Amino acid sequence: MNNANSLRDLPSFYWVAKTHSISQAAEKLDVSKATISKTITRLEDRYRVRLFERNSRNVRLTSEGHKLLEYAERVIALADEADHTLQGMKSSPQGSVQLAAPLAFSREILAPSLIRFHQEYPDIKLRIQTSAHPMDVLRDEIDMAVIVGTMDHSELIAKTLYKGSLKWVTTPNYRDTMGTCVTPNDLEAHIQYCETRYSVNKLAVYGHNKTYYLRLDDKNCCNDPLVVREAILRGYGISMLPEQYCSEHIEKGELVEIYRDFKLATEAAQLNLVYPSRLYRSKRIQAVSSFLQEICDAL
Repeated sequence: MNNANSLRDLPSFYWVAKTHSISQAAEKLDVSKATISKTITRLEDRYRVRLFERNSRNVRLTSEGHKLLEYAERVIALADEADHTLQGMKSSPQGSVQLAAPLAFSREILAPSLIRFHQEYPDIKLRIQTSAHPMDVLRDEIDMAVIVGTMDHSELIAKTLYKGSLKWVTTPNYRDTMGTCVTPNDLEAHIQYCETRYSVNKLAVYGHNKTYYLRLDDKNCCNDPLVVREAILRGYGISMLPEQYCSEHIEKGELVEIYRDFKLATEAAQLNLVYPSRLYRSKRIQAVSSFLQEICDAL
């Protein structure tokens, strides 16, 4: 058996297994679907086993395919580690870094500091992908991702960038007309817009030494907190906002914080950085990590 050919064919197998799609694997590797199909057939002929069950909608790993995937993941991880290690041996950090980040974070926190980053690290090329939804670091070929909240994964390193909190906010004018809210449940009538992540049937809010549950699944919602903030600034009720996106407006008097005793989950606005453990020693990953920590410390 030619082991070199097996190694050459593993990336095609790996991406079909990860994406459950020959088309997506072809896009990842920038080859034709026919090339991917021929590679899978070649692997199956070589090992004399069936690696995938195929139908008109997708492909699914067989038990033999699952076993090969375990080895393919190790081989590709080692190749990536070798690449990052050799890159890291150069005198200064260089190369490209795929960074995924939420839209609001990218606009308000990351973008204003990009010029300073590139002045400090001119040989690092940032490839920033913004998304309103969390991206899969391992599946989507992302080197690093800024996420809201927590994520548990054995292959990822997680680092807290900012321990933010959610604040109940509104405009001074609306506060003066809304009356008194005795319990968190009294807030529901004043919430017109909220982030999509909080538009749920039972949102836990803590106050008066007990837990209350708000029903927000029937509220208007948006997956971008900056849109929610704009609605509140225009006088459209109250809402909860991550402090990193409202503190400046509170300082200017455009927004006011209300009902500080009504607390939401402490990790709800926390910003974390996650990246594959195999990239831990990469100088360019460490450089971007330090930069992100620095700009978050300044919030």
